[in-house]
Amino acid sequence: MMAANICERIGVCKVDGDGKLIEIKREFFRQGWVFKDWGAFRDSMDAPCYVPELDDTAYTKRDFLELCNGQENIAEELFNQLDWQSPSTLFNEWEDIGAVDFCERCEKLFLAFGIEQCPYCGKGRTDK
Repeated sequence: MMAANICERIGVCKVDGDGKLIEIKREFFRQGWVFKDWGAFRDSMDAPCYVPELDDTAYTKRDFLELCNGQENIAEELFNQLDWQSPSTLFNEWEDIGAVDFCERCEKLFLAFGIEQCPYCGKGRTDK
């Protein structure tokens, strides 16, 4: 379930039929200037829902799911935590600090802080 937010959308983003950015107006959110639309993330696979501070790429929910192994819970957490950077930058940071892990047995990602085994199949994080 998506966390409640103070507002449904920050900034303005318009794309053409090919998904190319034609208008962007960023607003300040937590640490940076972004476009972020919780409603678009929740309700549409292909509507722009996030544009980071330093890039003009308009990300959709589909982009988040592709980055997150098709797992909606991980994609949603990633979307919710973004406040200036690109989704792949934050995801890579999660990997570097061990906040997310990939289970080789069931091939699922999971949020890993304080977790000793995969919450989906029970494989231990250090099991061979």
